[in-house]
Amino acid sequence: MQPEASAARDAAGARQRTSHQGRKLKNEGTRMACPHCEAQAEIRTSRVVSKTMRELIYACTNVECGHTFVAATEVLRTLSPSATPDPTVNIPLSSHVNRDMVRIVLDHAAESAHQPQYTAPTTGDLFAGPRGTS
Repeated sequence: MQPEASAARDAAGARQRTSHQGRKLKNEGTRMACPHCEAQAEIRTSRVVSKTMRELIYACTNVECGHTFVAATEVLRTLSPSATPDPTVNIPLSSHVNRDMVRIVLDHAAESAHQPQYTAPTTGDLFAGPRGTS
C-alpha cells in the first residue's frame, strides 16, 4: 500500500466520532460545543429578550456530561444597512462602513420601481433625523 493512502486512511479514522463526543446534530448551523466536555450541544428552547437579543438553552449531547446551559445571541453591529429599517431599533453601524460614501451613493442613485413581497413598505428617509427635526 502507498504511504499517502495509508496516511489519508489514518487521518480519516482520527476524525471519526467517538462515543463520548455525543450524537450528531441535525441543525449544524445552531451548534455550540459544551464548555466542559466539548461535545456538541443542541438548542432545547429559546426566548426573545429584545429585538436584538435572544437567550438560548443548550443541552450537551454527551449523556455522560449532561450539562445544560444558557447562552445569548445578540446583534452587535450592522455590516450592511437594511432596506426596510425599523426606526425603533438602534444597531450601531460597523466601523468599516464609510458613511459618507453610502450617503453619496444614495444621493446619486436613480430610483426604480419595486413591489415588496415579504416586508411592509417603509416610507421616509433612511438618514433623516427623528421626526419633527430637520
